[in-house]
Amino acid sequence: MLFQRNTWYVAAHPKDIDRQLQRRIILNDPILLYRAERGQIVAIEDRCPHRFAPLSRGTLFGDVVQCKYHGLRFDSSGHCVLNPHGNVIAPHNRVRSFPVEERHGLVWIWMGNPEGARADTIPDLSYMTSPKLRTAHAYINPEYRYDILVDNLLDLSHGDYLHAGSFMGGACERSETLVSEDGNDVIVNYIQWRAPAPPSIPGLPDTVNQSFKIRWHPGQVITFEYRVTPLDGDLESAAPFRFAHIATPEGEHKTHYFISFTRDYALDDPENDARASEQRVAVVENEDNPMLRAVDVQMAGRELMEMRPVILPTDRGALAVRRKMQKLINAETAKESA
Repeated sequence: MLFQRNTWYVAAHPKDIDRQLQRRIILNDPILLYRAERGQIVAIEDRCPHRFAPLSRGTLFGDVVQCKYHGLRFDSSGHCVLNPHGNVIAPHNRVRSFPVEERHGLVWIWMGNPEGARADTIPDLSYMTSPKLRTAHAYINPEYRYDILVDNLLDLSHGDYLHAGSFMGGACERSETLVSEDGNDVIVNYIQWRAPAPPSIPGLPDTVNQSFKIRWHPGQVITFEYRVTPLDGDLESAAPFRFAHIATPEGEHKTHYFISFTRDYALDDPENDARASEQRVAVVENEDNPMLRAVDVQMAGRELMEMRPVILPTDRGALAVRRKMQKLINAETAKESA
């Protein structure tokens, strides 16, 4: 499976990166993450160039990592600064370092050419750290590939069946899927008319209109604005519920799945954070994960369109993203070949 590399991916939540050496695999590459003494996050290749031992099994001396296997030491830029077996340090005795940014309450990593790593191209998720809002985060590491998860998130018609009774009320009377593009982003508007009210929101009438505005960004960052009103209400003017699902590929059959929910109430209630996270993780683990793992097994590593799937109108957004991803990967591959 090919991955786009010249884009920002979410690597972790800031609270999870400290002075302990942590290993995380992204796009099949082993990454070592830790905080330097001054607080900045370091990301270097987690593979000693001598005998390929994981540096994450080593020891941190100041901001320098010592390999536990033969004692070579590497600084935060990936350069070998000590060879205890001689004074000579070969030019290729180094590991790759990766640009990292801590922004919007998330840790971002650039897996491609470092020269292209401009922080201003990180998706704008500034609402997550707005003082007027509160965002609860969660993380899981499911065993299925990222594109299957992205398809699932961009076609929310599955919620009427897979999630009926948890966060969706059931099948609606009529729906529409509208797709547009904004640069490299794909925007999906999924609108449902005369839908059973979602059980997760109290105080609604039995039947409602609801809409999901979904924005996909390269790096598999997917944000949602959900609006719901009584049948005589105006969806456009309804206050949105905001949440995000981010699918950073670990490898061919595993994904780093970051989930967030943003609210404008109970801003100083950590128990509300815990409840929000637990509820969303429970839905994913009990409903999405078993289905998506089964789909991954059925696909057996094959590409979706090679399997000649039946196409439904609700697939428009997911197919638009697949076309966009293929275009970006093709352009990146052609540039590297040139």
